[in-house]
Amino acid sequence: MITAPFPAPRAVVRRIARSAPVALLRQAGRPIPTEKYVQDGRCVIRADLPGVDPARDVDIAVHDGSIEIRAVRRDGGHHPGDIHYGLFRRVLTLPRDADPRTLTTRYRDGVLEVALDLPGADLT
Repeated sequence: MITAPFPAPRAVVRRIARSAPVALLRQAGRPIPTEKYVQDGRCVIRADLPGVDPARDVDIAVHDGSIEIRAVRRDGGHHPGDIHYGLFRRVLTLPRDADPRTLTTRYRDGVLEVALDLPGADLT
């Protein structure tokens, strides 16, 4: 019988996940459901963020060709359920020619929309 000298990748991931402190995992934040597409010469990112106050609880940063969206859904003091509270975070790669100086945002019906101009986009 031949055995592998190293544990299977899934076993390693499970072992790390079991040993990681819960506080550390919470600091990373839950992933934000997003979609990214190009429309009318702009890179558009839509992020599902129901229940947050965008003026107070959302932070957007553009660094080195990526965009980070962080949000906090504050606990309403209700009984535990399926709604998650705390930090939510997502980092996405931007198209190479995305211009961070043109970043605009809109929040409507629980969806944050972020858009950046793509100067090199073919609009024909």
